[in-house]
Amino acid sequence: MLFNSSFTAAAIAAAATLAATGAFAQEGGTPLPPPKVNAITQKVLDNPDLTEPTKGIRTLQDYIVQEKEMWEFLFQNHPIFATYGKDGRVVGTPAISTRGSEYLGEGNAQKYSSHQPGNRPMASQYRLGQRSILDFPNKFVGPEKCGECHAIQYERWKRSRHAQTVRFPGEHPEVDNDLKKKLYGSDASILPDGITPDVIYATIGTPRTKYGYIDGWLVRGSYHVRDGLLKDGTGKVVAGGNQFSRGWAEWLTPERAKQIHAVIPDFPVELKDFGPSASHQWGMTSYGSTYEGKLLFQSATSYCEVCHAFKFDFKDKKEFFAALGNPKELQKHTISKGISCEECHGEGGHLVGNTNNMSTNCDRCHQRLNFIEDEVNRPDAQGKLERAFNAKTKSSCPSCGTEGAQLFMSKHYEKGMRCVTCHDPHEVTSNDWKSGVTRPAIRQNCQDCHTVQAEMVANADTHSKVDCIACHMPNVASANDYSDDQNAAGPKALRRIHTYKINVDPKAASMVQGDIKIKNGTVKGYVLAKDEDGHGFVDLMWSCARNTPADYTVVEGKGCHNQATSKLDEGLVYQDQKEVYGETLKWQKPIKEGYKEVAGAIPRLRKLLEVTKLAPADQTEARLLLDKADDIAAMIKKDGSWGVHAQNYLLDRVQTAQAYLAKAQAIIDNGGYVKAAAK
Repeated sequence: MLFNSSFTAAAIAAAATLAATGAFAQEGGTPLPPPKVNAITQKVLDNPDLTEPTKGIRTLQDYIVQEKEMWEFLFQNHPIFATYGKDGRVVGTPAISTRGSEYLGEGNAQKYSSHQPGNRPMASQYRLGQRSILDFPNKFVGPEKCGECHAIQYERWKRSRHAQTVRFPGEHPEVDNDLKKKLYGSDASILPDGITPDVIYATIGTPRTKYGYIDGWLVRGSYHVRDGLLKDGTGKVVAGGNQFSRGWAEWLTPERAKQIHAVIPDFPVELKDFGPSASHQWGMTSYGSTYEGKLLFQSATSYCEVCHAFKFDFKDKKEFFAALGNPKELQKHTISKGISCEECHGEGGHLVGNTNNMSTNCDRCHQRLNFIEDEVNRPDAQGKLERAFNAKTKSSCPSCGTEGAQLFMSKHYEKGMRCVTCHDPHEVTSNDWKSGVTRPAIRQNCQDCHTVQAEMVANADTHSKVDCIACHMPNVASANDYSDDQNAAGPKALRRIHTYKINVDPKAASMVQGDIKIKNGTVKGYVLAKDEDGHGFVDLMWSCARNTPADYTVVEGKGCHNQATSKLDEGLVYQDQKEVYGETLKWQKPIKEGYKEVAGAIPRLRKLLEVTKLAPADQTEARLLLDKADDIAAMIKKDGSWGVHAQNYLLDRVQTAQAYLAKAQAIIDNGGYVKAAAK
């Protein structure tokens, strides 16, 4: 078969947002115009609505204004503007991304704001951390101090990916601390061309998916240097070609691209044809920036620190700005990095006098939302504007950090379930953090609440060892990763969906496509689909026949039922969603018909018992038989899978209930009916 498990990586077929949006290259040679913040930020800077000067409490617009001096410094001192830009050695057009543009622009925040009294500016995608790296003095004490008393929690945290999201050069055992080492047989390394370890503050990411970097000026690494080195100020700064992607390096190799192209002629085989994700080097993609086009210029204070956090011990801003541009000095003054204790518990935690200080929670990073104005008028959203929020998508798949947004769209959320219901917030990674798959530590699993369903699966013929999440929480992407008729499951998916419910419908797709209006027209965007109750769901194809590289349930499950990866018998390989639906109906039809017969017979027989003369022993036996049949019917209904969880077992249960009812009927038939007139 052409497509084996490594095809999964068309994974990154993001790749293939196929040159739909071309790069707008600005060749070097022309000096950059004077940089300035975007209009949405400037509007706040010109007329801010502040609370910190009067109340001592920083709210959203205070947070935006706080960054003003940072931008003034960067425009004057960052080499993109101070050196390369002045000499006309920048390939690409800088796009300035500030706290204002992120908070008041992303997630359709302006549309959300238009629904507020007076169009008050409101954020929809992000939540503020308690403290910023621009707060002086910063009173964080660091995770090691917390660990002095909270040893168990510290040890669990230390081996998690949360502790590895921000790392200095020399903290990379997976490459023997060589950040220029070529990975997975590709031409790419953790750091892109022209960027050396001595000019970066830290790397962002782990071997599971990708790596980025933050440079010595605390600017997101959205660029590389062509024919030179940043540390020497030589060569040209080029937009994109900036982020190492394991998917491209290991799965979507040049050879694999050619194999895919042989089956899908539109699939690119040249890097230049991969649209915004293009690069000059297999394994290194363009992320944030577009290759030789938009050069995202984004301070870590605007974006990175929200989730990939770090804190300094600088006493004042003068000391901070004196160190900016000197990576070693910044590293020396770093008191905390990664998602560590105080990011959730607040600086100093209980040491500052609060016995239960939770300054933030999982939602800060894992509930990234888009406001969808078209959903304001949904029946379930009437008077509940929050129902118009959907999980953020990038291109055509759920963005990183949207697990909480997906949970919000589920019935589980309405019943009170939250992240920490299932997840241990300290031991967020149970396997080796260097692994290519994610296995979070779970302190409560599905079976703890869904005991009936667990009993069903335990009695299954083939899926008894398959975990619930394999089908109810697959790694899922967009409908675009199906074929044109949304039937052939695609490969681009790295994160588990947290909507849980499986929608048994041959036409339903977990994600749907729509037009999103932008400045220069419209682009195709995706949102998680909702059912009639306003809940997200998992469609049949992604549940049964997905093809995803980071889903261990697929890897360990013989490729599941996907035609590209399955190692099962030919008859168990599903070609499209209609076939999955047909198989599902085969399991469900006899169970539903049997349940309907049993559920209808029970009340009829109970009424007969009321008008039938029976000896006490017979009366008791008949009622016990009805109770047993009723228990089976209740179990089948509560299970809710109608045979999918364990078809043969449930069929046996139905037949057992029918036998109980037949015996009860026989007992009643041997009794005498009471005439109505005698009552």
